[in-house]
Amino acid sequence: MYDSISLFVGALLDGVIGPNLFVPGEPFFIAAGYQAHQGIWTGVVAVLLGGLLGDQCSYWIGRRVGKSAQRKLIIWQPKTRRPIARCRRLLFKKANYVLLFARLLGPVAWVVPFIAGTHQIQWRRFSFFSTIGLLLGASQFIFWGYLLSYGIDNFPWLQEVIIFVREHVYTIVAVASSMAFLYVGYRLRWRKMAAKFCLVLLGSMLLTNYGHFFWLSDDFATQEDHRLLSNEFIVPSQIDFKVYPGKSSIFDAQAVNIVYVGTNPRGLMQHLGWIENQTFSRNDIEWQDYIQLLKNNTPPVSDLFWNNQPQQMAFQLPGDLIRRSHIRWWLAGTDQESNQPLWIGAISYDDGLQLTPYSGIVTVLHSIDPNVDSERDRFARQVLMAMSPNQVSYQPLLDPIEKDEEHDYFTDGHILVIKNVEV
Repeated sequence: MYDSISLFVGALLDGVIGPNLFVPGEPFFIAAGYQAHQGIWTGVVAVLLGGLLGDQCSYWIGRRVGKSAQRKLIIWQPKTRRPIARCRRLLFKKANYVLLFARLLGPVAWVVPFIAGTHQIQWRRFSFFSTIGLLLGASQFIFWGYLLSYGIDNFPWLQEVIIFVREHVYTIVAVASSMAFLYVGYRLRWRKMAAKFCLVLLGSMLLTNYGHFFWLSDDFATQEDHRLLSNEFIVPSQIDFKVYPGKSSIFDAQAVNIVYVGTNPRGLMQHLGWIENQTFSRNDIEWQDYIQLLKNNTPPVSDLFWNNQPQQMAFQLPGDLIRRSHIRWWLAGTDQESNQPLWIGAISYDDGLQLTPYSGIVTVLHSIDPNVDSERDRFARQVLMAMSPNQVSYQPLLDPIEKDEEHDYFTDGHILVIKNVEV
């Protein structure tokens, strides 16, 4: 009972002109939503009733002593001058819309009922639109309170939105800044705005690319996840044989097509003559290092994510800057049958360059030959010809996949399984 009274008083003070400058209503609405998830709906009734009475009080105060109180309020709290002036203008132009959406307009909401009363807006008109506005404004915070109590983890779509925004935040900022530049230039009538806007947008995208690869990528890898995976038992049939060029669900999958059971695939790769690549997430690559790697025809490998983690290592066969065979390796856990580390690999062939969305940015990366089975089979022949202490087999762990809107490859569904049997 006392909780409901507190919520009522808080929402009431948030609606009354004067006290609402010091008492924000949002915490009370959020608390009401939190209680609602626990089955206590009296809090929602209390905040809605308090908000309704607060708006009515402000309206009648404005109607009775509006003009004189307005002058005193501005002298007492100078920060109200601008919201009051803005509110007057909005009420003069579009009164119904202002009353309806006042609680979505920030500080303007403090004074709308008061100014409505001062301007002698009809009470029925005010009550009708302000009540709907209260429901709109309060419901958003009640909803967030409900989510907080329920747990965001129970709303996958909300998690996806959060992941997308976090991953693309710098691109969003770059585009927003460019649009702001365009708007200012348009209002000030700058010459050649189309060319200037394109240059600003291009510069913003280049800066975003540079920041992603050379400042932020090394934050993707966590040694803690690596340590935990090494202690997790797993069988190949449980593995998700897909990796993604980002953590958001918007990206098309790329193929995982190799399983290696053994301490570490690095020895095998070196024995087969593969060159270990640096990666942006695992190596501290500076601009000068990047140029040198390009000169050596061993450009860094961009990150792909399996279970939200980038590859532990990557290798390539000798090639050029455009075309090369390469493979990425992830530690998936411990093989339940042999009690050895189980690694998964994604092998493919770069056959060109393309402009593509990648991990929150738009950048130029290698295009991948969609026939990943050919590289898988080629690697299997290499292992067999090398006379290494490894057993090689194929296991049908996937259904056949065709290249479509969700996959950048096609495969027969067979996974190359390599088991190190060295004693």
